[in-house]
Amino acid sequence: MRLPVRSRKHGLKVDITPLIDVVFLLVIFFLVASHFAKSEPTEVVELPTATQSTDDENPRRLIVTVNSAGEYYVNAEQVQMGQIEEMIQDGAEGDPETYAVRIRGDRTTPYSAIEPIMLICPKYGVTKFGFHVIGRG
Repeated sequence: MRLPVRSRKHGLKVDITPLIDVVFLLVIFFLVASHFAKSEPTEVVELPTATQSTDDENPRRLIVTVNSAGEYYVNAEQVQMGQIEEMIQDGAEGDPETYAVRIRGDRTTPYSAIEPIMLICPKYGVTKFGFHVIGRG
């Protein structure tokens, strides 16, 4: 009885399914992590648009949100102007030139609600203050 001879030409097969799974999980992880890193609890406001804007990621900064009614919010909590002044004073202690204040004002917010914040900053040596806007195109 004669047995058939099998050819020994077995190709190398690499199963890449686990690799695809790991890469997919890493992509999802980084997408979710980056979303949480940039999310800050804030009051919902309609930002104005700007033709030129820069967003520097300064860890030493205070973001003040001013809604259309002229109410002030920091980290989604309503605050008064005196509290904002204390926060700016505390943040500017030590090195006021590296401390930044960002104002998120609704496009319908009157200037009279934003001006006091702008006047407090130089009082404590804070020279970096600006506005959050929506970039155009």
